[in-house]
Amino acid sequence: ALADHRFKETPATGPADLPAWSKAVRKEWRTLRTSLPANVWVRVFEQRTDVLRAAMLGPEGTPYHDNIFVFDFSFPPGYPNEPPASSYHSRGKRVNPNLYENGKVCLSLLSTWSGKGSEMWDPKRSNMLQVLVSIQGLVLVDDPYYNEAGYEKQSGTAEGKRNGDQYNEQAFLASARSMISTVRDPPRHFEPLIRAHFHARAPKILRVCRAYLDEGCPIGQYDARL
Repeated sequence: ALADHRFKETPATGPADLPAWSKAVRKEWRTLRTSLPANVWVRVFEQRTDVLRAAMLGPEGTPYHDNIFVFDFSFPPGYPNEPPASSYHSRGKRVNPNLYENGKVCLSLLSTWSGKGSEMWDPKRSNMLQVLVSIQGLVLVDDPYYNEAGYEKQSGTAEGKRNGDQYNEQAFLASARSMISTVRDPPRHFEPLIRAHFHARAPKILRVCRAYLDEGCPIGQYDARL
């Protein structure tokens, strides 16, 4: 069941307080079962409660529209005092400043990027739902160029607009290429979802690509009714 999961190897050491750790994980399961947004999906593993897999739809109006992004997570022995470990199924593509080819997810909530206050993991308030919503809302955004450290200073300038538009073109191209890889080799346990999604969306995706290529439509600003 975990053949292609990034955290398939059993941890060398288990939780120091197994009952408390198990209680925290099962609380996560209950929250995810009842509170997930309609365009985010999660699979858990009864035989390996320390791992889960999530998929999410790229938001409309961004370079990531119509793509499905898959992430693997692991609850470490110190959970919830430390955040979950994460890995993105990149298909070898760098689609975003926060999502690396090697699977690294840069997010302050995961302690993989700098942050302060509510941006950081809080054992008393943070949870997996917050992580997933943050990835979708703070990483897969309409202007990912400004996610790169220091580039936010260009916001509102002609240079920033020019660079941001160019980055969006490259981000969409990388995302489109990853769509093909995902369809050809979907991560396990999401195969029916992925195949059904792209079967339904393929005509729209092709029409949007033509709008970008032939009509000069800005990335993400196509007619939503297509």
